[in-house]
Amino acid sequence: MPKQKKNKQHSSDLKKKSTRWVWLALIVLAFLLGTAVRFYDLKDAPLDFHPTRQLHSALIARGMYYQTLEDAPKWQQDMSLKQWKTEGLIEPQIMERLTAWSYQLLGSEQLWAARVWAILFWTLGGVFLCLLANELFGLAGSVLAVVYFMLWPYAVMSSRAFQPESLMVATIIMGLWAAVRWMKQPTWGRVVRAGLLCGLAIYVKSVAVFFIAPALAGLLLSNFKFKELLKNKQVWLLFVLSVSPYIAYHIYGVYILGLLGEQFSLRFFPNLWVDPVFYLQWIGEIKSVVGLEVFLTGVIGILVFPNKRWKGMLVGLLVGYFIYGFTFSYHISTHDYYQMPLLAITALGLAAVFEALIGSLPVKNRYSLAVIALVLASFMVLKTWDARVTLKKTDYHNETRFWEKLGDQLGHASHVEGLLTDYGYRLAYWGWVDVDPWMDTADINLRELAGNDVDLNAAFQSAVVGKDYFVITQMDELARQPELKQALDDNFSVIESTDEVIIYDLHTVEK
Repeated sequence: MPKQKKNKQHSSDLKKKSTRWVWLALIVLAFLLGTAVRFYDLKDAPLDFHPTRQLHSALIARGMYYQTLEDAPKWQQDMSLKQWKTEGLIEPQIMERLTAWSYQLLGSEQLWAARVWAILFWTLGGVFLCLLANELFGLAGSVLAVVYFMLWPYAVMSSRAFQPESLMVATIIMGLWAAVRWMKQPTWGRVVRAGLLCGLAIYVKSVAVFFIAPALAGLLLSNFKFKELLKNKQVWLLFVLSVSPYIAYHIYGVYILGLLGEQFSLRFFPNLWVDPVFYLQWIGEIKSVVGLEVFLTGVIGILVFPNKRWKGMLVGLLVGYFIYGFTFSYHISTHDYYQMPLLAITALGLAAVFEALIGSLPVKNRYSLAVIALVLASFMVLKTWDARVTLKKTDYHNETRFWEKLGDQLGHASHVEGLLTDYGYRLAYWGWVDVDPWMDTADINLRELAGNDVDLNAAFQSAVVGKDYFVITQMDELARQPELKQALDDNFSVIESTDEVIIYDLHTVEK
């Protein structure tokens, strides 16, 4: 009997070991495919995903870089500095500074460097997501979390973008992983690490607090009584380290530089909460970003997760997401990248479901394991190919050349008002032109939604003062603003009119 038991135990250990290697192989495959496809078409212009947001950062990075170039033409140094400062200060310009340093290292301005940073940060987030899911659920659960996080179509496209979301999502995951590790072994070293990483997430982008704070609250309340929390010095240290970096940055930005106030304007719209369309649009954004059915599966995984010690943190993440959504109601229902943290939350929910599914299989033999592995591997290959096809479809070289030529035509010393693609960022960046964008109908509606009176005639009269040209590339938008067209036609002459661009000379007045 002892010998038979020993043989059975040995056989069981071998099965566990072989299963472990299968899971690890799938995780490695997910990282290899996910990283490789993100580097495909690396050098194409960043116009495939929210170009307005990406070119905002591109102008800042270029301004930083050109101030280090002693041999750059004076007009380019002046223009790049002006464009950088015009963009204002919203969050710490970490991605922009890293990109500018990369330009210096490369010896020239290469926009793809920003894409590399975004990819590296998202992949780092995937590594810590794997570690976090393994801590919470087990290795099997971490497999599906990584597969989803690295290869879901929206995750592939968004994580290449020149914006801070990749870094923010990564640091949120890192902070929660560190918090779980601290909770398992509450040493001073681990609480310092958790506090610094959570603080880094909030510092990178302040909206991370909507995920960090409820998740930590759920974690702490699941493991301590409330009175114990108030007396626990490590908990207080965690709190101080988590909030101090952003508080310091906020004080510096608002009270010393006086530049951060604009980040809070046109953000809070509680009047949308009673509008059914708001909820339909929000659901539509969830559907397009994470997949509605996938999201609901993840929610079920979180809510039925049996381990009460960690469940509070997962529920806190969900609650935090909804608080975040209601706080930024306009943006959550119109800007899909506001959903990016939800990719990580959904991945954790899927991990819980997958771990439970694997644990409930009646027969854990090599055949069932092989089938599961084959399905996951096939899914990864298909999603990788789909992403590659999507990236291959677009080529923006002709687009960038158009804006370069238009900038040369207008003159780099000209001051332009315009109804332009991406608020004039394309002309500003590739055309090296000083651009002020005219409001489109969405901007007008947003201001009216906020309760602001919009006097378009007064705004137009103010906008054209001191400008050289009024340039239009958004023909559909011009058709939606007949009063603008009438004002331009009545007062200024057209010097060029094609299917692509209309240019009004603001120096000449029509009689």
